Amino acid sequence: MAVGIHLAAIFQKQKQHMRTTILSILALLLLASCDSLLSSDNQAKGTSFESNAQTFYELTFKLPSDPDNQYVGLLIYTDDEHCKMRLVDDEMLKKNECIMADYTCHIEEKEGADDIGVMYYTPDQEDMPVLMWMWEKGDLSDMNEAPYLAFDLEDSDSWIQTQSFVEISLADMDEEYIAQFYGKDEPEYQMMLQGIQTIQEQSSVDIQDIASAEGDVTLHLMVVANTDVSDIGPACDIDLRRIRNEFGGIAKALSMNLDETLVSGNNFGVDNVVEAIDGLNPEPNDVVVFVYTGHGFRFRDQEDVYPCLDLTSNAYDDSDSNYLQLIDIYNAIVEKNARLNLVLSDCCNSTIDIDQCMVRSNSLFSRSNTNFNLNKLFSLFMKSEGNIIATAASPGEVSWCGDNGGFFLLSFFESLRSQISALNQDEPSWDTVINNTISSAARKTDGSDYCKRQNGLKDVEVSNIQ
Repeated sequence: MAVGIHLAAIFQKQKQHMRTTILSILALLLLASCDSLLSSDNQAKGTSFESNAQTFYELTFKLPSDPDNQYVGLLIYTDDEHCKMRLVDDEMLKKNECIMADYTCHIEEKEGADDIGVMYYTPDQEDMPVLMWMWEKGDLSDMNEAPYLAFDLEDSDSWIQTQSFVEISLADMDEEYIAQFYGKDEPEYQMMLQGIQTIQEQSSVDIQDIASAEGDVTLHLMVVANTDVSDIGPACDIDLRRIRNEFGGIAKALSMNLDETLVSGNNFGVDNVVEAIDGLNPEPNDVVVFVYTGHGFRFRDQEDVYPCLDLTSNAYDDSDSNYLQLIDIYNAIVEKNARLNLVLSDCCNSTIDIDQCMVRSNSLFSRSNTNFNLNKLFSLFMKSEGNIIATAASPGEVSWCGDNGGFFLLSFFESLRSQISALNQDEPSWDTVINNTISSAARKTDGSDYCKRQNGLKDVEVSNIQ
């Protein structure tokens, strides 16, 4: 839904002005952008629970007009395209009532020197609030602050900042807590109880006993990230940290050895990538993960659909002689004969003279993952064999990134977490992980006023080990 003026353009860095004329203007803009959504039929789309939710947030607030009444909301996050909230107050709790809505994420940015971004979530129900965050370029700490909310977009004086906004894990919940938001006759109520029980039981499981049956397994993680490049370097650096955190956590959870190779910063370059791949020597039961984040391109006469990785280390290097084709890297890794190989690239797949695009963006994606089912994680990484290659864009397309990293890699980790969620009732599948990654990245870019849709490519040849 296009807004005529960038929302962030009306924000200033001085937060004390949030409740003044700035808010009045922003209210009008938000109202315009949400008009079609709020005027549509208010059917309770939020009544069906996303069983693959990965993160929960609790927010609290009081309305100035009713300061004795406490509101508590449970925000259920799967990814930026799937988010919903259940909301109660003191009166609803007495009546065992709850209101709910599905939310849609929007990002607005200010073009120019100030580089201000605004992320806001709009509900599909009129009686639920809009949630808003603002951040400055290079400072995502603002995302940790409690969001602003509004029930009446036309009345900026009614806009308030929530009292608290905290992540809450299934391990922190109990039956009494979820009974605030779910009726005992709802299927979601039993699903939540089962998820809580799964988390509590696996916390007492000795993972060494589970892993010992598979023998000594190493996860070989190779990350190539162009963190020093002037335009997209900050996004690549966020990708690098997220990749290391996520796969490092997976290796620890499954008691796998971790063999980590990083090609980034001053170490970035084609020779070091070739040396790292040549030095890779996995055992037959090992797992190899290769991830690239940076610039990519394709030659005009190139036949293979997968991109070339731009491995120039400075502005004076020639891309024509400082690149590797992703498919060649994939083939070289597959020839090492590890049990499971995963090769990912978040880069452009367009002609060499087109740059990757960076936009203002953000996400509620959590740094931690405490709601995973250990058996599902075990199934994907210890009971799967085969080869996976996936990239962010099809030939002729660019790959988009923002303040929270590349859209493709963010979508990958969202999809992975959803597949291993303790609430997910389905068997985990690498096919589903990669398919959802590509479709989620496509939605992120297709729904933005600043991006063009990117359509990833993949080849998944993985089977389960009995």
